[in-house]
Amino acid sequence: MENAEFILYIGAYPGHSGKPMQTIGRQVALRAAAGKLKFVVVDPVMAGGAITPIGNSGKWIPIKPTTDSAFAMGMIHWMVDNNRINTDYLSSPNFAAAKSKGFNSWTNAAHLVIMDPEHPNYRKVLRAEDLGLPVPSAPEPDPKAAAPTPPPDYFVVMDKATGKPMIYDQSNEGDLIFKGEVTDAGGKVIKVQTAFMILKDSVFQKDLADYSKICGVPEETIIEIAREFTSHGTKAAVDGMGNTAASTGFDASMAQYVLSALIGSMNKRGGNITRRNSYKSIAAGPRYDLAGIPDKPKAAGLSISRAGVPYEKTTEFKNHKAKGENPYPSKLPWHPVGGGSDNQTVFSVVNGYPYQAKILMFWMSNPLITTPAAAHQEVLEALKNVERVPLIIGIDAFMGESTAVADYIIPDTTPYESWALANSEGNCSGKVLTLRWPVVEPMTAKISENRYACFENFCIDIAKSLGLPGFGDNAIKGADQKLYPLNNPEDLFLRGAANAAYDGKPVPDISASEMKLQDLETATAAWKKALNAEEYPKTLYLMARGGRFEDAEGFEGDNSKYPYKGCTNIYVEKMATAKNSITGKNFSGTLVYNEEGFADGTLLKDKYPVNEWPFKGVSYKAKFRSVSMLANTLLRDLNKTNAIEINPLDAAELNLKNGDKVKLIAATGGEAAGTLLVRQGVSRGTVAVAFGYGHWEYGSKAYQVDGKKNGGDSSIASGVLLSGISLTDPTVKGVFGFSEMSTGGPSRNGGAFRIEKA
Repeated sequence: MENAEFILYIGAYPGHSGKPMQTIGRQVALRAAAGKLKFVVVDPVMAGGAITPIGNSGKWIPIKPTTDSAFAMGMIHWMVDNNRINTDYLSSPNFAAAKSKGFNSWTNAAHLVIMDPEHPNYRKVLRAEDLGLPVPSAPEPDPKAAAPTPPPDYFVVMDKATGKPMIYDQSNEGDLIFKGEVTDAGGKVIKVQTAFMILKDSVFQKDLADYSKICGVPEETIIEIAREFTSHGTKAAVDGMGNTAASTGFDASMAQYVLSALIGSMNKRGGNITRRNSYKSIAAGPRYDLAGIPDKPKAAGLSISRAGVPYEKTTEFKNHKAKGENPYPSKLPWHPVGGGSDNQTVFSVVNGYPYQAKILMFWMSNPLITTPAAAHQEVLEALKNVERVPLIIGIDAFMGESTAVADYIIPDTTPYESWALANSEGNCSGKVLTLRWPVVEPMTAKISENRYACFENFCIDIAKSLGLPGFGDNAIKGADQKLYPLNNPEDLFLRGAANAAYDGKPVPDISASEMKLQDLETATAAWKKALNAEEYPKTLYLMARGGRFEDAEGFEGDNSKYPYKGCTNIYVEKMATAKNSITGKNFSGTLVYNEEGFADGTLLKDKYPVNEWPFKGVSYKAKFRSVSMLANTLLRDLNKTNAIEINPLDAAELNLKNGDKVKLIAATGGEAAGTLLVRQGVSRGTVAVAFGYGHWEYGSKAYQVDGKKNGGDSSIASGVLLSGISLTDPTVKGVFGFSEMSTGGPSRNGGAFRIEKA
């Protein structure tokens, strides 16, 4: 943000969302006020933030929820039509070729993809072995490696200079628009086309007018934004956040990085850069190995979330195939792309699939509030059923909704009472590591001298009682090959801080005057034994500053010093070869516009017609309410409740007015009562609800601990919780939240709702 000339926010809001929210808002506001930055926020809800009536630097563009990819494809349609894409960059088929032209990343836009349905590698990117091209000799395997290194992929491009197929890293420029045939060593013809042409064909299936109608953004506005976006070279960027939490979330995510790739701004000053660039801390660092555990057991089995695992690799699929049965549909959806998913874990646990969760632990999370549809009664009853989940342990500083169903509750500490080592998000270009350390005595139970109940001590004590490796007196390997203890949180975090202090050029020792000024000798006396005499003054240097912050910015010229060097995929082979585990159909490998649909492919609008269910829900962040701020009564008093917010034209059609008592009703069951707020800052067909309200625990109910009453402030329960009535998927047997099928992302936005007068 310190270098961009134009930023397109799609579902993100400077000054109202993001990490860190305040810093992002300040950076954008200052640069915009100075005339150095223009930005556009495309979002169904106008939330304020850095957008003000003063000046022309920032604009809010209302959009229909879940149609972000249609908006982006409208932009791309105009960009391609008007030669506003960076073909020099896109035709560079490898990192070296792109670097030679002044870029700092690369794409597979010029790579060839097999388009012949009869070919065994149909939908895959063409490789040298498909054509019989000679490949370099494989390097000798590393005998010390834990697992053998897989052989590299030798993708193929149509080399622009020779007009012949060539291994991608041997070509300096690929033919970006090739669409035709190549011949393998046996003389067989293979139909191929470039990843870029697959993207173009997908985009040009509809006209700009079609995309405008879908997303509700006027054609001239789409063109205006596309023109501005492509008028700043590589000093333009795209950002998104909450918009990806929808049944069309993958499309929204892909749209953001494809737009950035089309102008070559990846890893460039003012473009999109990598985030969380940090110093080594809880890692295999220069002082301590905090990544490895000697003699640790090997992890095995499938993730219970069903995310990041193709259904075709499961026992269920293989058993069906062995019996000669159609393996589709699976019992619950499997999501082949992506990683661990807390929202899908909830539905796996309550359905007992793919296996039973015998012990469920909540820590720093409240999934019954945050996971769409998790507050449905069927979910709550399943969690309370000991035959479904025998043991639940909640580790929490508050009596949250999820903690309240636990069999055992471990009191946890709050930020001022605890340790943490965290990195920064992408608003900072250089390396950053923040260090938090306890500044007040914890209010939790005192276990022994300087030891208090908290998550870390609970884990340490349980592990020691079970005899697990990596805990106790001989747990952490130092650079001197000696083993050091892990008996307390500071044993981990201070050694992590020591790693950061010595990463690269070591930081200086803290000065005596600084020690005295902050009285660090007294403040840290209880933890001094965790480090040796050499490490202690350097680690205190970090503690005094709240972390380690790179002196210089994270650029060399116009290039990020910490670039993502992997390929930016215009065509995602992993996605294109993966299948929906319910229908057995392949996902698209390129950017597409998908309407909201259920797991079996049924479109939402076909199941729940728009004339009966005219609203899509959007959950946005409230200014004065979040999970961590609930204990702040001043902030609660500033905004005691939320509202059910709609556009004035929608209100007029329903004969409703501002302040009416209404019911928000979900198509798959569930309703919430609230007060109607009619305002221009909500797009047509949208019902907006601020997050953080509608609690049924978190101190809203009274409860007892050791005979002492706690909580009982009913004002905490005020307002509407949209995720509490979010849609379930009626095409899946069992309780299953409406989700994005390839990744398992939750559908927090979208759905089908109606509003009635209460």
